Amino acid sequence: MRDCFRLSVAIGSLFALVLSIAIPANGEPGDGPGGSPFPDLAHITTWYTQLPADEFFTSDSPPVVGDNTGARYVWFLSPSGLNCGIWFWGSFGCAGNIPGAPPGDDHIAWYNGNRAVHHGWTAAVQFPPGQAQRTLPPRSYVTYNSTTCATTVDNNTYCGHGDFGLLITPEGTWFKGWDDRRSYVCNSYGTCPPG
Repeated sequence: MRDCFRLSVAIGSLFALVLSIAIPANGEPGDGPGGSPFPDLAHITTWYTQLPADEFFTSDSPPVVGDNTGARYVWFLSPSGLNCGIWFWGSFGCAGNIPGAPPGDDHIAWYNGNRAVHHGWTAAVQFPPGQAQRTLPPRSYVTYNSTTCATTVDNNTYCGHGDFGLLITPEGTWFKGWDDRRSYVCNSYGTCPPG
């Protein structure tokens, strides 16, 4: 009887170990494919709660260009108070006090058709009008126009559309940058090691 009990405890422990390895807990930075700092989108959509995009439409944002349904842009507040959104054709970005940004550099965005996420005046000049009314809670996400934005368990903000993404953490901001030769994953605006 005692041997059966030990065997069942051993099997239960082995099963728990296998599950802890096979099922990621939260999709946090650094667990993306190939060591990417971005969360794995498959983890987010599996382990996070999806919220309806229309809960984040605001009355002060213009209707989506070319959309006759009256749809509006998605606007949400990050846990740190950044004004973030998803707009036409899946473009996305945030404005406010962005960690790691140079003084006065308060916009970061990707616009459909761009080769990379960018920041500064080029992001600010294209940033659509609108002000978020609601915070995207931890461990939740919203998807709109093929772009997903999420708030991780650690209150980081992630947005991604295909190969394009940004991750805003208290320590810095990661984003996909580009030069004329290749793409990079950049951190805190100053460093872009090959990605």
